[in-house]
Amino acid sequence: MREIIKYSLIILTAALLGSCTEIDIYEDGRISYDEIFQNDKKTAAYLNRCYAYIEPLGMQYSDHTMLAAFSDEAHDARDVLNGSASSWYQGRMTPYYNPIRNGWWEHYWAGIRHCNIFLDNIYTARINNEINRNSWKYQAYAIRAYYYLQLIKRFGGVPIATEPYPMNFDYSQVRKNSFADCAKQIFADCDSALTAKDNELGWIAGSAESDRGKFTKAVVHAIKSQTALYAASPLWSDGTITWADAAIITTEALEACVQNGYSLYKSYPGSTAGYSPYDVYFYTRSDVNGVSDKETIYETKNVQLAIFKYCGLPITSGSEKAGICPSQELIDSYETINGKAPILGYKDANHLEPVINPEATAYNENNPYANRDPRLKASVYYNGAPYRLDDANSRVWTYEGGNCEISKTKSLNTRTGYYLRKFSNYSSDKNTNKDGYFKVFRLAELYLNMAEAVNEAAAAQGNANVPKNAINAVNTVRNRVGMVSVPDNITCDEFRKKVRNERRVELAFEEHRFFDVRRWKILSQTDKVVTGMKAIKNDGKYTYERIVVDNDRKAYDDKYLIFPIPGDEVIRLKEYTGENFQNPGWN
Repeated sequence: MREIIKYSLIILTAALLGSCTEIDIYEDGRISYDEIFQNDKKTAAYLNRCYAYIEPLGMQYSDHTMLAAFSDEAHDARDVLNGSASSWYQGRMTPYYNPIRNGWWEHYWAGIRHCNIFLDNIYTARINNEINRNSWKYQAYAIRAYYYLQLIKRFGGVPIATEPYPMNFDYSQVRKNSFADCAKQIFADCDSALTAKDNELGWIAGSAESDRGKFTKAVVHAIKSQTALYAASPLWSDGTITWADAAIITTEALEACVQNGYSLYKSYPGSTAGYSPYDVYFYTRSDVNGVSDKETIYETKNVQLAIFKYCGLPITSGSEKAGICPSQELIDSYETINGKAPILGYKDANHLEPVINPEATAYNENNPYANRDPRLKASVYYNGAPYRLDDANSRVWTYEGGNCEISKTKSLNTRTGYYLRKFSNYSSDKNTNKDGYFKVFRLAELYLNMAEAVNEAAAAQGNANVPKNAINAVNTVRNRVGMVSVPDNITCDEFRKKVRNERRVELAFEEHRFFDVRRWKILSQTDKVVTGMKAIKNDGKYTYERIVVDNDRKAYDDKYLIFPIPGDEVIRLKEYTGENFQNPGWN
């Protein structure tokens, strides 16, 4: 199909939402919508066009890096080559250049356009099987909701369009809707999808490999859950969608998924495969029918991560760069095995003088990785960490002269003293990639969404203590890895810190931290400084020294809470509507 005008008026003009008029058959093979929607196969093919704008999250960013590189989770080792992350750190983003990824705006609007065209035609399309018609219709509603969520997470409120605009549409009427209004539209689309019967839209993608990537009712609930959480958060809350609303929506989403067979991944093939089910889960591809993996709600389709190659170790055959190097700030967030935060904060602006928690008696500054939350060793390689679990002598050594030594100048070596382990399989190399697939939605997120929303709703009502179901939700996630439970007698303020840290640890490198610190409006507290840990070997013993990796990051002030709308789009919108659609700070 022809894109009638590739870029125009935020693709709200004829390219994105326009062209509901008939398209003639052209000599080059283009066909009309009438012809498409009078044929089952062509209608199904157009639904695939709607799906085509779901991005393979994980490593699709510039330089094959991950979103963690643009947050306080990590520092990208391509800084010596002036990589995209360096441009971000130096504050070079403009309405015409996004170091993370250009084209998000056009991309998701194009997806919405196709969903609108599909939904405008599916009700009257000539479909032989009504179950197929309904299934495709409900999927399109869900896909459109997903695209709107991706837009508003990045750009805030946007114009809402739910049908193709006619070619003579008066674009001067277009207005920017609030985040809450967009969230309500997402809820409406999700609720439309959830009216489906189970044989029209099920709880699993299907039973055949060809079903992989198809949206389900679980995906719809995940979209609702995340949307509600964001809409009630400090950055976006305007009183329209409250924490009480978010508590209801996130609870319903979690309960619906659990009642329909979803549960945390517990499969454990043995100690040479990984440390725990949590470890193994991230390099294990989900099964379409949800038999062995009941946690994954949606996984990127047919795009395998290549951690070994783009976020690899120097000792791994085929590694091209160290990629995202986990930060010391992230390492500090992992509790000791008895549930105590080892680091309570920092005495200095450069984070070189940590405030040691006197209650964290299991923490030893001279052996800092012992007695820690098991998710640390499952997610990060540190000095002395095992490499090949089938070889007791295989270790990662980051001290100067070690096989994975820290470096300020080599893109193959870590800047921080740490390497990414999550998603990777130690058997992966240039000959065989056994790394994982990115989990876009998984059940653990829904537990933590619900816990946060329920607690905030209780706090907003003036309650001192946390509702039991919120505590249970966090403990379900923690207990999976053997971490001690959060006590019942915790206050809402204490629990807020606990659940935020739980998200940081459980969901590390999964594209949550970047958005979490923004919706909580704490970006200026988290993204100024990144430090690392230098291991020093002396007579076979190790000492550890905290080092500054970057204390001059510039992408932390309020304008970085939201991406700028592309400059050309803003100019066109101003010409058509007389309104300035640009986000604060980006004019």
